[in-house]
Amino acid sequence: MNNANSTGVRSLAALAKTCSTSRVLNLNAIDQSALRATERLHTPFFQDRLLNCAIITKHRPRPDEIEYFHENVPVATKIIFPLDNLDLRVGGRSVFVNQIGYLNAMCDFLGKDQVLLDADLTVLELLNELPSLDPFLVREQLKRHNFTPSDDYFAITPSDTARLEKFAYNEIRELVTLAFQSGAEAGGELVKRMSNAILATNADHRLAPLQMTLGLEGEQFQRGIFSWKGFLYYKWQFQETRPELYKVVAQMQSMKIRGRVDPTVGYLVGTVRGSIKTRIQEAIERAGDILSLYDDGLAGLTKKGNAAEFRRFLLEAPGLFIELGHAMGMISHIVSYWRYQFRPSQTEVTNVEEFLDLLKDFDLGLSPREVR
Repeated sequence: MNNANSTGVRSLAALAKTCSTSRVLNLNAIDQSALRATERLHTPFFQDRLLNCAIITKHRPRPDEIEYFHENVPVATKIIFPLDNLDLRVGGRSVFVNQIGYLNAMCDFLGKDQVLLDADLTVLELLNELPSLDPFLVREQLKRHNFTPSDDYFAITPSDTARLEKFAYNEIRELVTLAFQSGAEAGGELVKRMSNAILATNADHRLAPLQMTLGLEGEQFQRGIFSWKGFLYYKWQFQETRPELYKVVAQMQSMKIRGRVDPTVGYLVGTVRGSIKTRIQEAIERAGDILSLYDDGLAGLTKKGNAAEFRRFLLEAPGLFIELGHAMGMISHIVSYWRYQFRPSQTEVTNVEEFLDLLKDFDLGLSPREVR
């Protein structure tokens, strides 16, 4: 297990002010909320009590953390165990999924053997497979493998669901017409049933005409549909998040620091802010480029009847889904986390060290993934 340094303690304490984002699954906050409401969640996220109060994050390994792994891990899944669930300023212990000695560290810390932890370790592996911790994708990933924690763990509002369903409906209308070869635009109810089927946990018999159109079998079709679902989610999220992202970046760049500031620290704040602005624009362009591949593949099928092109896209989609998820996960996290920390009308901060730590975390998360 790894100890938090002073910077890590400040970052961990900051998590106490927020709940889950696309990069943070704050089970500790959810557990404390349930305790305050004097009720226990009927289906916990993890079976182990300590794990169920942990904080799971998607984390870009720092230079001094790269040695924890046998191979290059651009974005790792980090498990943080607070030393005091009520006061995160005390610090915590952490371990990365699949770091060197991971299983032994988990068994030793939790005081259980691997057999007793089998279900929880499986859930951690499923989270590790995802590029981000967006609640919709986490819920669907777990459901696909027959894990169904309480809905309280997933901050998905009915209005979010309704907007996503409407977006999916508009995205696949032409495709449904083609798949059913109706010769006319598909009826609203048919399109709605098909879009709901695509957003459902597993591809079922309702998607058989689509499967036949694409010529995909079994696991290939299941994986392709899950990745497609991810693309639909990220495209919807991209459209919903981008306007707010620009507001956050503008506020970040103009935020003043109250009081006297060491010139070196002030220079660092300015440098990191400039880097974040550049890297956010690069992340937006990268996400846009990947989404264009999806749009081109879908248009090739619906406009030209070229099923092979979209079939090829679906076969390549799992890899593209990971790349898109890394970009969108960080973009969404910055918006959510910033809004939890700062009011839209706020124009200055008082603690320059915490502000600089936050900026450095954003900058690190946006940095290009290195291959070694």
